[in-house]
Amino acid sequence: VLGNLKKFVKEGKIRDVGLSNETPWGVSKYLEIAKEKNLPRMMSIQNPYSLLNRTYEIGLAEVSIRDQIGLLAYSPLASGYLSGKYRNETYPKGSRMERDWEFWKYRYNTPNLKNAVEEYYKISKKYNLDMSQMSLKFCELQHFTTSVIIGATTMEQLKTNIESVNVNLSEEIIKEINEIQKIYPNPCQ
Repeated sequence: VLGNLKKFVKEGKIRDVGLSNETPWGVSKYLEIAKEKNLPRMMSIQNPYSLLNRTYEIGLAEVSIRDQIGLLAYSPLASGYLSGKYRNETYPKGSRMERDWEFWKYRYNTPNLKNAVEEYYKISKKYNLDMSQMSLKFCELQHFTTSVIIGATTMEQLKTNIESVNVNLSEEIIKEINEIQKIYPNPCQ
């Protein structure tokens, strides 16, 4: 893989390379082989990361920081759960969950999902924050995150997501978020 990627880099077709859905061991192996054989170095990892799935923090965060290979966090709103639109088991017409529940049910039909979402919702309301923006900002603030990948169905959602860069999460808010993670660790993996 790295040998073929090197050809594309040499031809000027690509500038940098990255991984997706990788493990700490896999990332370390890619970095090791690239160094040993003078092949392109992986510059990023595109893995899921959100308030409902912080498994990246177990192993991969250390690799990211120590080896300077940044996370491109995808699914930071957990397919819309962290926007609050699925609270109380309501699935708006045309929404991802209403439309594709059979595909998503194994990830989001978990025992602690609703409890965790409700607790994050309470934090957002307590501090007068938009839940989506709070969730996105949390991902952005992590030392191992290079970028947060957002998606939106409507222009309103896009504007809300983009505005998350202007949100401030105090130490107190972060502490409360981390307390929820201790109670309901990674309900959606």
